[in-house]
Amino acid sequence: MLISVCMMCLGSLVIACLPGYESIGLAAPTILLLARMFQGLSVGGEYGTSATYMSEVALEGRKGFYASFQYVTLIGGQLMAVLTVVVLQFVLSDEDLRNWGWRIPFFWVLH
Repeated sequence: MLISVCMMCLGSLVIACLPGYESIGLAAPTILLLARMFQGLSVGGEYGTSATYMSEVALEGRKGFYASFQYVTLIGGQLMAVLTVVVLQFVLSDEDLRNWGWRIPFFWVLH
């Protein structure tokens, strides 16, 4: 699981530090796509494993409850992402959000 977390962090770092289209042209969206695919691979590699692990370490009769935490945290992460976008839209202008503000959540993930 540590490898998956490190892969996700590396993908986020690449996205956060990626130069724009104006600097490196068509390479920018290509690298962005590859970084997102790398992140997807890291999540997909551990999704089933973590659900199995959570149910295996659970007390007898509580396996479903423990395994459900994976889905609860998934929805919690999505809610945090939406909240982050709402805050960024409130704090930054549309132009700033489009130019550099969209990178803020990717730096935030690294901490």
